Amino acid sequence: MPIAFPTLICSIVLSQHPDICTNSDVPVSRPSALTMDFRLLEGKHVADIAAASAKTPAVGMTNQQMIANLKEVSKMLGEKKELVDGVIQALEFAQPQANEDGVGPSHDASHDDDLAGGDTEEMDSDGSPSI
Repeated sequence: MPIAFPTLICSIVLSQHPDICTNSDVPVSRPSALTMDFRLLEGKHVADIAAASAKTPAVGMTNQQMIANLKEVSKMLGEKKELVDGVIQALEFAQPQANEDGVGPSHDASHDDDLAGGDTEEMDSDGSPSI
């Protein structure tokens, strides 16, 4: 990406001292090229970019190819799910320790009374909608 500071300085100087330019000076427009570094498309960035896109068009795929692609996507999603489950377990493990230390909102008397009131509703943890 071209540096804009010299262009800015030139335009300021030329606006304050227009007699600097001579008849032989010709203004040149600089093309603004959009550049992208190839390193953005490799390594750890690729999984986030390419996971949702299909490598081959769905029209020319056989059933075996579709099944193989779906298994691959399922495996990638399963790995992400395991990672999220690990974070949840770590947070759940840290919560009882915080309760024992007296840290967090669970030692607030009004919060404990609200929980003892009995008007709470439990939801399924599998995330599927129940109708």
